[in-house]
Order: sequence, then C-alpha cells, then structure tokens
Amino acid sequence: MIFSIQRHIEDYFQRRNLSDVDQYAVRVANSFSELMHQPTDTQILKSVHRIRTVFFQNNFHLNRNDFESDLIRVLRSRFKKKDQFDEFPGGVNSERRRLHRLPRVTIKSIINGFVHAVEARAVDAFWQTRKKGKLANRPEKIGQALFAVFAKGVLSDRRPGLVLRELLSGVGFVDIAIVIANSIHLIEMKLMSSSFTGVSQLETYMKTENRRHGWLLYFDARHAAKRNTIPASTSTPSGTISIVGIDINPAAPSKKE
Repeated sequence: MIFSIQRHIEDYFQRRNLSDVDQYAVRVANSFSELMHQPTDTQILKSVHRIRTVFFQNNFHLNRNDFESDLIRVLRSRFKKKDQFDEFPGGVNSERRRLHRLPRVTIKSIINGFVHAVEARAVDAFWQTRKKGKLANRPEKIGQALFAVFAKGVLSDRRPGLVLRELLSGVGFVDIAIVIANSIHLIEMKLMSSSFTGVSQLETYMKTENRRHGWLLYFDARHAAKRNTIPASTSTPSGTISIVGIDINPAAPSKKE
C-alpha cells in the first residue's frame, strides 16, 4: 500500500530532522509505488528527480542526487515484495479506470471514489486494534494523507488538477483543497467517535475563501449500534456544506445475519 511507503518516508525524514513543507514525501511515495517493480532504479530516480519541490532549499545541506539515490535504496530494502501493496492512488485499479472513463472528473466523483477505496482497502490504516476499539495515532492526519494520495492518483496528466494539503486560510488550515478547472473545492476531514463536528470550522473557511460550497468528510469510527443519522448536507450563512460519511468500523461479514 502506498500509504505504508509514505509513512516510511515521513518517518525517515523525521529521524533526520528534515523539513517537508510541500508534500515531497507524498510525491516520492507515488513515484516509487508506480515504478518499484522496475528491474533497476534508473526510471524511479528519473521520476523522483522531476518532482518540483522546495524540500532541498529548506534542507540546503543535502545533495539532491545523493539523497534521492540513498532514499530509493532505503525504500528498495524495506519494500521488496509485490504483495505488500494495494496501489492506493486511485483506489484499486478498477476504481481508477472507472473515474478515468467519466466524461469529466468532478469533486463529487473523486470523493465518492475515495469513500469506496477506503472502505474496500484502507479501514485498518485507522486502527491500532479495531477489536479493542483502539484507534491509531492522529487518525485524521491518516485520512488527509490517504485522500491527498488518492486525489493525486486520479488527477493525473489526463485529468489535470491541483491537490493542496493544509492550506492556510485566515488563522486556520483547510485540510484539503482541490483545484479543478480553475475552481477550488474546500474539504474538511473529521474523525467521528462520538459527537459530530466540523460544520462551523468549514463554514469559517468558506467565508474566508469566498466559497459557497464546501465538503465535510467524516471517518465514522462508531459502533454500528450507536450510530445516528447524519444529514447529507446543511445550509449555513456562508453557503451549503455537503456531508459524506466513511465507514471505518464496519461489522464483519461473518457477524451479519
């Protein structure tokens, strides 16, 4: 899974006290996952070296060629087997092909595809142990990273667009902003383990960015028996917020009647 690669890169940067302000780790993970089965590192290094980034300006003591060569060797050593990956960008391959067959990719189709991909392939990413009800550390950040990688995979050269993570807005940060056809879409992501939150926060960002529509995605960690119905949308003074739930605590098929 590409998220495992991304986390490994981010941990590698953290151990070396390296600053990553423009999602260089996400883009390296995307390039490596697509080309990791090449017999040599040549194509991977070319792809990684084409990434436009301020990473090496912020970490000016690094030599880019040497650093990227070492990083690819580290990833090669850690991720050796094909069966360790589900190729999360674009969800599963069939999901990605379905989105690319659409006449045009909309923010709604990207979000719906992301919901399907998470529920089909990435539920366990949010838990240390789901059986004991113990969530992973910072699950909302996990969701942000997954969505950024997913959207980047969908908005390829054939479907141009821009994916921004933690966009500064006023005194806060919008979790994800996606630009398609010169229109920006604001997406706020919340974990829901008890109460439902996020509407007021997203409304503030919509007002600041002068947007009349926003998207609130919530990762539903509640037990199925304790869930109440969440409306699909809500109206605010700043505009309409569409609300989309993602089930990260589904009942096991073997326990269904």
